[in-house]
Amino acid sequence: MEHTVDSIIGNISQSFQASLAEQAQLKVELIRQNVKFHFSANAFFHAQCLAQRLHPRDLVTVDDLARIPLTPVRTFKQANAHVLLSTPLSSIDLELRSTGTSGVPSVARRDTVTTSRAVLSLIGLYREFFDISNGVGLFLCPSPSEAPEMGMVKAFNFFCALLDDRSYLVRNYTFNPAEALEYLQNWAYKQTRHIFGPPFLINRLLQYMAAENIRMELDPNSHVITLGGWKRYTGANIGREAFDQKIQTHLGVRPANIRDMYGMIESNMLAIECEHQRKHVPPWCHVSIRDVADLSRELPPRQTGVIAILDPLSQSYPSYILSEDVGEIDAVGTCPCGRNGQVVVFRRRLQGAELGCCAVSIEKFIDSQVIMQSCAVQ
Repeated sequence: MEHTVDSIIGNISQSFQASLAEQAQLKVELIRQNVKFHFSANAFFHAQCLAQRLHPRDLVTVDDLARIPLTPVRTFKQANAHVLLSTPLSSIDLELRSTGTSGVPSVARRDTVTTSRAVLSLIGLYREFFDISNGVGLFLCPSPSEAPEMGMVKAFNFFCALLDDRSYLVRNYTFNPAEALEYLQNWAYKQTRHIFGPPFLINRLLQYMAAENIRMELDPNSHVITLGGWKRYTGANIGREAFDQKIQTHLGVRPANIRDMYGMIESNMLAIECEHQRKHVPPWCHVSIRDVADLSRELPPRQTGVIAILDPLSQSYPSYILSEDVGEIDAVGTCPCGRNGQVVVFRRRLQGAELGCCAVSIEKFIDSQVIMQSCAVQ
């Protein structure tokens, strides 16, 4: 029986338990179907495939996937990015944007089919990795009403379907850590408390707690879940090890429940950390690591290069994206958590690339607000 992306995202646990050979066959089958669609529907992609002398029927093994033409992520910032579309603009029901340090937004357009697949896969992955079905969420990011096109905010917002209550505590791009602590304290002994946000904002909360000598014990099953990158717009890194230690010290969250996620708005893929803090690539996606000096050359596991993401969920455009991130694929096999497949390791941004994520633009704006308020007081 031929697999479809819709059937696979409805059986996420089973897909992660499939053998490596079964997963390889599955992702080749799904990506071949997706390439075939775009090959027929998208003149721009069709021409790229012809230039590569690639026909969908040529995709037989995982090694063949390296031949698929990649779209550099910066292309989504260009004024003529509509040529990437395989479906008419009239079918687009969602636009996500991410503005980095340049101020020029990336725009990723999704039609109804792509949006539905993305929603189902996200909620399924959240259930698979976090097993959250209740509790309350402290969201240290703007609300969807304040930032409706921000991809990071959209991704976090899907957790709300699994929670009993939530609060967004970045309003008008200002953040009050005392209010955040009050929210957490008010739910003590009532609900399991979870915290969501980009690392820099959670780090601000932790810095406030350290300065005020505040410690709080959250709940045995509380999670701290991050998305948005570990480098500040100033260029400074937020060290993961020190970050995790501060969470344990000031919030009492156990290490296995401190999780990071990796993704980008141009792709529907979200690689989520398991309890061993290893980022698992969904079985229907494929991550290809490319040689920095020769982007056509795919590198083997544990060699560091540019991350490319092949995502068969997208119908609105060919989501075969060459990122500006550097990392590697850990040895493909069975993780201690019991899941099989690729594990992606993010290292840094590619040299010369702008810092391009939602968290960067939020942090820059919050800092500008703080400076303005400080000047007003003086």
